[in-house]
Amino acid sequence: MAKPGRARRDRSRTVAGRRHEDLDELVRRVLPQPPARGERADGGLTVQLLPHYLAAGSLPAFRVGDDVELAPAIYADAHLPVVSGRDRCTVDEYGCADARGTIVTAPLEPGACDCAVDVLDVGGRLFPLNWAATRPASGRVWVEGALYWAPELDAGTPHGEAVTLCRRRFRVREMRRYIRTGHVPRSPVRLGGLPDPDEVDEHAVYVADLRTLDDERVPTTAAERAHGSGQR
Repeated sequence: MAKPGRARRDRSRTVAGRRHEDLDELVRRVLPQPPARGERADGGLTVQLLPHYLAAGSLPAFRVGDDVELAPAIYADAHLPVVSGRDRCTVDEYGCADARGTIVTAPLEPGACDCAVDVLDVGGRLFPLNWAATRPASGRVWVEGALYWAPELDAGTPHGEAVTLCRRRFRVREMRRYIRTGHVPRSPVRLGGLPDPDEVDEHAVYVADLRTLDDERVPTTAAERAHGSGQR
């Protein structure tokens, strides 16, 4: 798989404050025929958990069934300007993302660093962007790449404070480990939680299925409460 080009830019614009970062661990859309992808009704997503973060213990400890808070980031491997079509973001079971939206910029606190964080606004859902190569001009774009958990964006970090509005609450529905064979993940194994750092396979693909909790609301009417409790 060819590495993204490394063209010059006028400002540093990556979610981690690094220029032209190429994350070879990420699984991008390289399958011969992409599986059908549709927006999930529950707002759920699949994010990749990068082995070097797992090995370093950079991600907060969590297990299946836990509630977590994060700002899922898109590593944009390809992009094109778009002028039509509705905003949407679809993610497959490997965390490969396909999205259309508008680029906005989240400034960092003065003195934090000389970079800014680009964010993709997808109909009100905000995803920090990490560009594989040259940043496109501002406006509506289509991007394709990988959705992943970037600990640099967690609460309490300089970049994390800049993308507070991107952060959402999720429940971990499932975690899996795949064997990477010719860049295509195979043989999924379900996990109950994060592997110990010394057990992380740097050649494997780790993902977590998440269900959004931010859209949940407390039932307000007697009928809603009865329906939610299973009463008839």
